Amino acid sequence: MATLLAVGAERAPVEWKASASTADSRLHQLAPYIGKLKPVIARQLLLEFTDPDDVVLDCFSGSGTVPLEAAILGRRVLAFDSNPYAVTLTRAKLEAPGSLQAANEQLAVRLAGAKLRPRYAEDSVPNWVSKFFHPETLQDALRFADECLEQDDPFLLACLLSILHHQRPGFLSYPSSHLVPYLRDRKYPRTQYPEMYAERALRPRLEAKLQRTYKAGGVIERDRVLQVGRVDVAALSLDREVDAIVTSPPYMNALDYVRDNRLRMWFLDRSTADYSPEPTEKQGQSDAITAAFASNALKYLRSGGHCVLIIGETVLRKRVTTHPAERMFAKLVAEYPTLQVKQVIEDEIPDVRRSRRTGAATKRELILVLKKA
Repeated sequence: MATLLAVGAERAPVEWKASASTADSRLHQLAPYIGKLKPVIARQLLLEFTDPDDVVLDCFSGSGTVPLEAAILGRRVLAFDSNPYAVTLTRAKLEAPGSLQAANEQLAVRLAGAKLRPRYAEDSVPNWVSKFFHPETLQDALRFADECLEQDDPFLLACLLSILHHQRPGFLSYPSSHLVPYLRDRKYPRTQYPEMYAERALRPRLEAKLQRTYKAGGVIERDRVLQVGRVDVAALSLDREVDAIVTSPPYMNALDYVRDNRLRMWFLDRSTADYSPEPTEKQGQSDAITAAFASNALKYLRSGGHCVLIIGETVLRKRVTTHPAERMFAKLVAEYPTLQVKQVIEDEIPDVRRSRRTGAATKRELILVLKKA
């Protein structure tokens, strides 16, 4: 059954359903991220509801799709997230070296620095992490990650995280899935596929990753990026007004960002556990994020500016049905009664953007275009 917001919604443009096009920057494919927004959607929303040189805020930046498209389109960008992997990926896209040659030179420096680092003690890595890698491959990956962290190099760190786990030869792990980390040793037993459990060299795989990333060029202008950082919306504070907010807030019971990215996140933060609860696991937590967004983000939106929210219409998961778009809109209007609904767009989520085989959870998103009086 359609929610009230969806009753008068427009159908999404047909081009939103198309596969990735040559118009998309290769940086969008820098590393995997569950539920990420298609570049064409971000691009068209930014073209319609923002102008060149506008200041655009994305306070739930996720994979960095909106900030990257905004910068490419000549908008000025403010991007924040509380998830360390999201921040690393967003920064990586916005701070990428200007050419393949520059990226390879940067890689050579990081590899040299990593080689000088001490080895990790075998018992210092939790089993749920070490079981994914040949011991020597793990040593190389850990020391390279540490070098990138110490040198504040989010681009090469994101490149490492992008090839961390998969079953293909160009990746570092034993045979495993790509999006969500789990071993595929039943399908590829060690006795039958010994080559898939051999040591995997880091340098050639990172060099190949750079070749793929820079295949079409198209690096952005860094002066478009005003600020990117790890900031929870509850702690958000800006020193300026923004012309537009374009973002996809997390909502209750939809995606497991922490669990599904846990292996990549462990390389960023060694205190990461094999399982951690999601910040939106309970309705009260999700409502608190909405309240913080209203008080700490919307207040910076200039009068007449647009707030574009990409959010699920109905979520059915874990035997619980929720209507996050309706609930969030009601709470935002309660805080800002003069918010106007300018447009509602309904978009079916294709199977490729869902991380669950069942196709459950969120099947349709609403794009709420709100205008601040």
